[in-house]
Amino acid sequence: MELVGKTKKKILLEIAKEPYHGYKLALSLTLPLSTIYGHLRDLKELGLIESQMKDRQITYSLTDKGKAFIKVVK
Repeated sequence: MELVGKTKKKILLEIAKEPYHGYKLALSLTLPLSTIYGHLRDLKELGLIESQMKDRQITYSLTDKGKAFIKVVK
């Protein structure tokens, strides 16, 4: 059983490059915003990402747990 699926892995790999906001992720991964935000919510609940307000946008970045997870799944 996988902790996260393919789409969540793609999101984590993008966020590992730099903090992203939902719209930028949706454009980069060519996915609907509703899909992106659902996955972001799940990843945040798992403790793999965190969010912060930056320039009136919520940006997402990896937590230490998320960084460790990325090293394992790469």
